[in-house]
Amino acid sequence: MSAEHWGRRPRDWADLAEPSNAPLFERVLGVVGAGPGTSLLDAGCGSGYALRLAADAGCTVTGLDITPELLGIAAERVPEAMLVHGELDALPFEDETFDIVVGFNAFPFAEDPTRADGEAARVVRRGGVVAATTFAEAERNESTALHLALEPLRGRRAENGRHHPYALSEPGGLERLLGDAGLAGVSAGEVPLVWAHSTVDEAVRAVLASGGGAMAIAAAGEPAAREALTAAVARFTDAAGRVQMHNVFRYAVGRRPLP
Repeated sequence: MSAEHWGRRPRDWADLAEPSNAPLFERVLGVVGAGPGTSLLDAGCGSGYALRLAADAGCTVTGLDITPELLGIAAERVPEAMLVHGELDALPFEDETFDIVVGFNAFPFAEDPTRADGEAARVVRRGGVVAATTFAEAERNESTALHLALEPLRGRRAENGRHHPYALSEPGGLERLLGDAGLAGVSAGEVPLVWAHSTVDEAVRAVLASGGGAMAIAAAGEPAAREALTAAVARFTDAAGRVQMHNVFRYAVGRRPLP
């Protein structure tokens, strides 16, 4: 997915989608020890929601993303951050620049996830940590129903029979990714959370703001994408029109060995 896909509805992504993952951001920032005196890179920072949390914890923060429109919102959210336009596969930073590198649901979308994680390991200092997160298996996430609803509209099947967001979702997937980058002492955990929206329209707009949503609109038009998503979200909607989807995310953390 390109920067163009993620940048078509940046404000909806910032307001309706990213905040849903706040419990995941908070858990991982706590695990990696984000706090005063630490420098942190958020690789794939999107609109800066997690970056704001890290800055509030006392970190000196840098964010990188491929989508200029999202970086513009990140600049509003975290004016003290250094924000850089760039790709995960070729980080524009010197070796051993940061104490912490986080990739929140970012590495599965890299052109080459293994190379991207290697870049994260390169720019973290010796003794520093790299954290990666992604969805748990598709069947453990109720929001998978929305991805499935869009799949026929995009006119193609997911590669290798799975959706791109779930490319690293099998048990041990993130741990292997970090280990292959030379990171040691890899630890892992899970964070259950709820994607909650006050209306069906909000839930639909959150998905349409994603890269997958943009691809579906480009292929089949917005009315078709909205219709498919509205039908898919119906079983997660209560009598008052509120939507709740229960999801599970995985995280893994590895440390760059000392000399």
